[in-house]
Amino acid sequence: MKVDNLTQKHVVLSFFIGILAGVFGAIVKWGWEVPFPPRNPNFPWPLDSLERTTPPKIFLEQLGLPTDLTYVFSGVELPLSIFIVHIGFSVVFAIAYCMIAEYYPRIKMWQGAVFGFFVYLFAHVIVMPLIAEVPPLSQIPLDEHISELFGHIVWLWSIEIVRRDIRNRITREIE
Repeated sequence: MKVDNLTQKHVVLSFFIGILAGVFGAIVKWGWEVPFPPRNPNFPWPLDSLERTTPPKIFLEQLGLPTDLTYVFSGVELPLSIFIVHIGFSVVFAIAYCMIAEYYPRIKMWQGAVFGFFVYLFAHVIVMPLIAEVPPLSQIPLDEHISELFGHIVWLWSIEIVRRDIRNRITREIE
């Protein structure tokens, strides 16, 4: 495949768009989780524990990184280290999505919803159970799967909306 200078320029642009779209997508995913919480605090795992820990916290613990870094905004203490993982996950996948879209437009199928489905499948069905960040699939309630599946689809859709809009405005090309 021959890559011209214009495509290379768009790839660099798509990297920076991916950062913006990833931050926006992380906020959208948080918003999704308000009406559709992905974890039921009354559903313990491991089964002998009293509460369910979020995957970002488990990830930080597995790496031996602090999970208790916080900041205060408007009088509310918030988990900075957990937020960094949440936003970082979104930004990394958004950058990859935006850059891949320059070479393989099919990744944008259904405005990113198909890619969102595959990210859910890869992360929540395959990788996270394998590294013990979530319970075995048979122990996860159906409502958690539904929240995560549709949350990832909406998350990627929001990334695609930002990607396409900013790219079209800067390049003056209509995709």
